[in-house]
Order: sequence, then C-alpha cells, then structure tokens
Amino acid sequence: MTQPVRSRREVLRAAAFLPVGAVLLAACGTSSTAATQASTSTSSTAAAKTTSTSQKAAAAAPKPTPTPAAGETHKGATTTLDLWYGWGGATAIQTWHALNSKMASALPNFNVHWLTANNNTKLLTAIAGGSPPNVAVGNAPYPEFWARGAAIPLDSMIAQSKVINKTDIPASSWSYASYKGKTFGVPAVEAFVRYALCLDMTNLKALNIDPTKLSWDWGTLTQMQQELTKKASNGSISVLGIDPLDAMGGAFGGGNPFYWGQAWGIQYFDENTGKFNFANDQLAEAMTTVKKIYDIAGGARTVAGFHNSYGTWTESPTAAFPSGVEDMNVNGYWAPGELAHSSPSREFAYTWAPVPASRKGFMFQSTGGHNAFIPKGAKNTNEAFQVIEFLVGDTAEQTIFDGTGWLGARISFLDKVDASKYKGLDFYINSAKKNDKLYDIPSNPIESFTATQWNTALQNVLYGKAQPAEALKQLQQTVTSQMQQQFPNG
Repeated sequence: MTQPVRSRREVLRAAAFLPVGAVLLAACGTSSTAATQASTSTSSTAAAKTTSTSQKAAAAAPKPTPTPAAGETHKGATTTLDLWYGWGGATAIQTWHALNSKMASALPNFNVHWLTANNNTKLLTAIAGGSPPNVAVGNAPYPEFWARGAAIPLDSMIAQSKVINKTDIPASSWSYASYKGKTFGVPAVEAFVRYALCLDMTNLKALNIDPTKLSWDWGTLTQMQQELTKKASNGSISVLGIDPLDAMGGAFGGGNPFYWGQAWGIQYFDENTGKFNFANDQLAEAMTTVKKIYDIAGGARTVAGFHNSYGTWTESPTAAFPSGVEDMNVNGYWAPGELAHSSPSREFAYTWAPVPASRKGFMFQSTGGHNAFIPKGAKNTNEAFQVIEFLVGDTAEQTIFDGTGWLGARISFLDKVDASKYKGLDFYINSAKKNDKLYDIPSNPIESFTATQWNTALQNVLYGKAQPAEALKQLQQTVTSQMQQQFPNG
C-alpha cells in the first residue's frame, strides 16, 4: 500500500481541525453529517481552484504516488510481522531507518517489516478486510479505536512483561491508552508532556522582560498583547504578541489534550458517565479571553491573514514564532529541539502554560502523545507484543531522542536523558515531576467529532456569530446527541 508522507506537525494540525474519526464512523456503519459537510466543502473549494485551462490540464495529468518509507529487519525469515508507523517527514523516517539495525539485533527470531502508513482510514480498512498489520503506532484516533473494538486488550501481556513496568509510566499516560478498565495501547515513540509558554527572548529582552519573574496568567498576557503587537500601515500585523490558538493552544485530540479546559480546571469529558462538560462559566471565560486577545491584534481575520503569511508551530523556519514575528506561543516539549534547527540564532525561554487570573501562579502540565497497539485480527500477537516492548525500551527511546528529539513516557528513561541536548528541554522534564496538577487525556470515543465541534463553536465566537454561552450550549447539545447516537448503551 502506498501512502502520502506527512510530517508530525501536519498530522497535529489535522487532528485539531478536521473530523479525523469520520471515516471510522462510516466504517462502522454510522453516518457523520459533519464529515459529509466537510467533504462537500473541500470538494467545492478544490473545484473552484481549477478553473483555467492550464490548471485543468495539470489536474488531468497523472501524478506519481509517493512511495512510503519501508524496511525489513530480517528479510526472508520464517515469520514476518508488519508494523505500521504513522509518521512521515524526513527526520522521522531517517530515525526509523536508524532503528532498523537495532531492532534486528533485539528481535533476531523474526522479520519486522515496517512501513510509514495511515493508521486511521487505511488501518480501519485493513482491519475490516481481515488483513491488519501486527502492530501500529502513531497518529491513530486512539480512544475511537479502543471503544469500537479495533484493537486487542493488552493487560495480560503487560502484566507478564519483564520490559514494561506499569508503574514506570505515569498513571495519567495510561489513561489515554485505556478504555472502560481495559488497556489497549502502550505509550511509545512520542508520548511526553504537552505544555509550556514559549518566549522569544530575542524580542522580549528589549522590553526588559525576565522569564523567571513573568506571571503566566492570561491577564498579564492580555496586557502584553497590547504592548507587543505591532501593525503595518495597511492594518496587517507585523509582530504579534501571542496567538492563543497557535500550536498546542489550538490542538485537541489525536494524542493532544484540550488545553483550554485544563487551563481553567475543567475536564471536558467523564469516561465513567459518558457525559460532557462544555456549557459552563469557565469555558465561556476562556472563549472570551481568546476573543479579547484576537481583537487587540485586529480580529480573527487579521490574525488568520498573519498566519497565512507565516504559518504556525515551531517546526518551519518561516513560521511566525521561529522567524521572530510572534513573541509567545503555547507549545510542547519538542519545541526546544525544533527551534534549535528552525531558529538557531534566536534566544528562547520557557515557563508554565498560561492560566486565568483566578488561578494565577498555578503550575499545571499534561501528558499526551501516542500509543503502540495490536489491531483487531492481527496474528502472532506474542511476537507483536515483543515489538511493542522494543519500542518502549531504552535502545529505541534513545535512538528516537537522538534522531528527532521525541521522548516516550517511561520515568526511568526520562531520569537519565540528556536534557542539555536542547536548551529549554529541562523545563519540560522538570515540569512533569514538580507541578500543582498533572492532567491526563480522557478516552473520549468521539474525540475527533468533539474537537471539530469545539473549533466550530470557538470560530463562531471569534467571528462574532455567537456569544460564548450560546456557542457552548449548542456545543454541549451537539456532542451529547452524537454520543447517544454512537453509543446508545453507554
């Protein structure tokens, strides 16, 4: 099977704003209005962009299909295990090639045939067709797989494992790997904490801002937005203080927590009851905060135009934060490593993720990330679990860290990792150990749908189409109705 290769960042963007579980719902015989509307909208937009003769000719021409990266550890062995790896991008693939020989040494009794692949729609198709890979890891809608029986429980294997010690991985990390008392995944490959307020000190030093004394509440940051944001003569943004929705502020689902709920002390979903908690004063205040900060910068359209010019996150040298035209954003532990490559000449600092004024001084962090699992219908499950054990072990974790800067969740490995490799990484590692609250991600079986609906509600507020309380009430009704349709028996 051939798949287009996407970087981790592209997948995260998709997870935040697209109904990534829509095909999963369809594969299970359930329609999704939101998915249909999104598909129709996308098709219409694409059609509108191919109006000229030359564009039509180009669209009609055959295009080569990218060949995914792949490898084998013991080609020709009696037993071959297929491993689908859900990340693209040159760095990730190069790292995986470095793992190949190490995996061959650690697992000499069988061949591991690994492939960069789509661990969402293509994997569901493979499961439905009775030909899934033996192991999958990375960029899957995990709780949706768990809830629909698309992965096998691993509890008995974990209990007998001499490699995976459940107490060596934070309980908050296991939460997202489990559903209704059963464990379906093991945190692996990229599975560390998600938050810090990242500061471009190259810009902020000119204002005598000391990152060790800066208050990280949104009241302070709102004032800074007024001071830091600069406009061009045409009204466009030349320097933005902060976009609250850049990077992790705008991510939700696919291994990423719901930042705005956690910042305001709200757990948006209760797995035990299957109920949502969106229609509340705290999230209304959060929406109001985002709108106020956007309005200071000129409004949602102005901020959107700014990011259309520069881009978001920290991976690309041309994105707003690495290129020096955005002073702050909320981002995960990978930011120091990415910035060392994308913006080596600038100085950055890190402090706690922002909280409302009512929680001023509160230090919170959240686990997140990805899981290795065995899809339903896979064969050779004992050997497949040995592959998972390898991915969680020191050899794989060190190789991945050296290649991409990614970290797993094992405490014993984190205790000995060389945080000095990337300036600022020590903040993230220390924040996982010493904090006022370490949040987890609840296993929401309609996580993708929920994330899309939250984003729609927030955009309606930002563009003046709805007030926060009204938008949240509608959001609460929509996701509750969807849950009842998808899981009428709980």
